[in-house]
Amino acid sequence: MDKLLDDLPKVTGKKSDLVYAALKKAILFRTLSPDSQLLETDLAGRFGCSQGTVREALLRLDDDGLVKRSGYRGTRVTETSPDEAAEMVRIRLTIERGTARRIATADLGDHRKTLDQLIDQMGSAHRQDDLYLGSELDRAFHCALATAAGMDLLSPLLLRCALHIHRFTLGSVEVPRQFYQEAGVDAEHRALLDELTANDPDRAERAISDHLAHVLNRWSPSLYEAVGPAAFSTPR
Repeated sequence: MDKLLDDLPKVTGKKSDLVYAALKKAILFRTLSPDSQLLETDLAGRFGCSQGTVREALLRLDDDGLVKRSGYRGTRVTETSPDEAAEMVRIRLTIERGTARRIATADLGDHRKTLDQLIDQMGSAHRQDDLYLGSELDRAFHCALATAAGMDLLSPLLLRCALHIHRFTLGSVEVPRQFYQEAGVDAEHRALLDELTANDPDRAERAISDHLAHVLNRWSPSLYEAVGPAAFSTPR
């Protein structure tokens, strides 16, 4: 069986969206390992589509930093090094602390509905044991917080950092995955949102810092230690 085509993500839209999601999932979970060469002709045959469709998907992955297109050398899967992952955690922490402080006193309006829907969808993905979709929704939730805080221009940077942090943690074998079977992913984020919207910036900053520390330590203890526990307790 072709592992790349096994358990494809549930995606609607253009065929290039499916190819993009399938390759992205394979890279995150290391079905495609770093430095793997991706040939348009090969992928077009495997997905039953045109090379143009594959090229569109690869260009998006290149924008994400998950692959590197190098002309005659072709396209190869990149790697997120431990040092890069640690720096991205620090950048993400700075952004999210600023977001949290602004969210604390913001009028969320329709943004609250979007955030609640994303949390509900996380719970559904959790019950379906869809770890890939769960990671997509988690990134969407945290970017939606930045948007709700009026910091939408930071969303692409936050998304890039979160994607590569997830790549580092999801692709590792540091910890078993059985905890994902436990209930609480949606409840955990709902409790976080309640803390963020309690009209207390200091409390909101502590809540997002504790959330990121808890999740990172749960998924990748080595990365948590590389960043340093003190990074999560030092005020912004």
